[in-house]
Amino acid sequence: MESTSYTNLSPFKFLDAYQKEDGDIFFGREAEVQELYKMSYQTNLILVYGVSGTGKTSIVRCGLANCFDQSDWFDVYIRRQENINKATIRELKHHDANQSFEPGDALPQMVHSLYKDHLRPIYLIFDQFEELFILGSEEEQAEFIASIKDLLAHDLPCKVIIVMREEYLARLSGFEKAVPSLFEKRLRIEPMNRANAREVIISTARNPRFNIELCYEEIADDIIDNVTAGGGRVQLTYLQVFLDKMYRLAAEEDPDNIVFDVDLVQQVGSIEDVLADFLEEQLVVFSEEVDRRDLALRWLKLFVSEKGTKIPVSIEELQQMSGDMSLPRLSIYLDFFVNRRILRPLDNEQFELSHDSLAEEIFGLRPQGVPMPRIVIPDDRPPSPFMGFEPYNSEMAPFFFGREEEVKDLFDKVVNELGARTTLVFGPLGVGKTSLVCAGLLPRIKQLYEVAYVRCSRELIDSVLTKKMLAQEPSGDEKPLFLDLAFQWSDEPPTPLERKIIILDQFEEFFIWVQDHEQLLHLYLHIAALLESRRNIDLVIVLRDEFFSQIQDLEAFIPNILEEQVRIRHVDNPTAHSIIEELLRQADMEVENPAIIDRIIQNVSEEDGKINLTYLQLYLERLYEELN
Repeated sequence: MESTSYTNLSPFKFLDAYQKEDGDIFFGREAEVQELYKMSYQTNLILVYGVSGTGKTSIVRCGLANCFDQSDWFDVYIRRQENINKATIRELKHHDANQSFEPGDALPQMVHSLYKDHLRPIYLIFDQFEELFILGSEEEQAEFIASIKDLLAHDLPCKVIIVMREEYLARLSGFEKAVPSLFEKRLRIEPMNRANAREVIISTARNPRFNIELCYEEIADDIIDNVTAGGGRVQLTYLQVFLDKMYRLAAEEDPDNIVFDVDLVQQVGSIEDVLADFLEEQLVVFSEEVDRRDLALRWLKLFVSEKGTKIPVSIEELQQMSGDMSLPRLSIYLDFFVNRRILRPLDNEQFELSHDSLAEEIFGLRPQGVPMPRIVIPDDRPPSPFMGFEPYNSEMAPFFFGREEEVKDLFDKVVNELGARTTLVFGPLGVGKTSLVCAGLLPRIKQLYEVAYVRCSRELIDSVLTKKMLAQEPSGDEKPLFLDLAFQWSDEPPTPLERKIIILDQFEEFFIWVQDHEQLLHLYLHIAALLESRRNIDLVIVLRDEFFSQIQDLEAFIPNILEEQVRIRHVDNPTAHSIIEELLRQADMEVENPAIIDRIIQNVSEEDGKINLTYLQLYLERLYEELN
């Protein structure tokens, strides 16, 4: 595959928003733009919201901006970056060309000063406002709300426009209490209808700036069908991505004669294929020209939040999270993905993914197909292969028999499952959950990753570090306490970039010994903070199934905790047969009559006929001791 820069090749916006200068190619949103324009004369506070990919930013920065003459529009575009309050001050100072601000000026004074200098209404546009709730602390949120309340109270010639994804609207309750007018003038941006999407395609192709020929106008309907999978509404972002792919393929055939026809639509395929293919194409080129694909994917995940949204990351943060990666190496990564439109640079030496749709794709990917390492049987065998009442551990892994298929399923779920960050392992007492984890999973994943095995014992729960964690909510500015708890026995702390797997075994002990509801709430918050800390952590929670209903409370903090489950069941008779035969062989114990094994199974079965592996180990150990 040839390395072709993606910069300035296609005339379509791809994942970028339309800007004021794109007014002549911005179509299909006239009604929304007019409604927003009308609101701007009715209030100083407007809320614009909708699902990702509906073109909210384009409607404000291109549609609304072009409704005003230059003398009536002075926009200050603000993204949260590292802190929304600092970013607001920084952007206002950037526009203070006359250096009129006085030391100590608050937000209202700065805005009033800008107005006096330019004699134009000031439009403060807070885009992707949901970042304040995804990444910001409560203190940051409170400071911002107070400053906006103060600004609105001064009744200045200033409009505040908040643009955000609608799934985060519920997080505005505190804002509304301080500013009751927050929801009075709001505009929901819905995906485009087919008629407007058709106008976008046809009008864009007719624009003299482009060299595009439609074989017939109905080809627009074929394009929309592929973008929507036959549905009614059209995501503007996906439409732009699809048209961008069509343009590139047509340009490869004849750059001087771009034709959109049925064959080209079929060649592009579905929109799901387009985004996935685009990302995969860049990863392939990266693996050929720069470094391994899995390294690229792990590095790109630094730009994705725990909820699958894009987040801005500074160069300093990238250096901290990238471990031993040198600054020149980091620059190579950045240049590659910026040139290929995966990343875009922001102010203040920050970078982010081009769109949340890319973040969703990256969020769902992880290096696939990692083969499960084998366990090598040592020359020196232990005196007895039986564990009695104790579960099998890593040292006894070579003698953990009969559970190979379950070990492989658990390994693939934890290591290779797409999108899995947490795995819940549960089952009844006596099915060998701890043995499966400690002798099956643990010695294999330790060959690949940094692993912390934590048995949630009464001793651990009563430890100073755990009590500190249970007594307080996590602080967003500190390293997660749970990370210190998990790796407190490691010689060196793990680096943020390397993949880490934390196993919390016998998690039900927390429900047994921690009765205070607030302490359990703090536990859940610390686990959520651990996973949201962008430190490349996977979590495995092991517990008895009678406590399953209590683990559901954790779902409020880790929404997918119940989606990734591995239920350990009682072994069946054939499996029990193979376990007994192999253990007896390892102990040099011969069985002349196969019926003896059936008798052993009968003796260790519970009243309902289910085989208790703990009883089986105790029984075999007793036999071994009597014969020796």
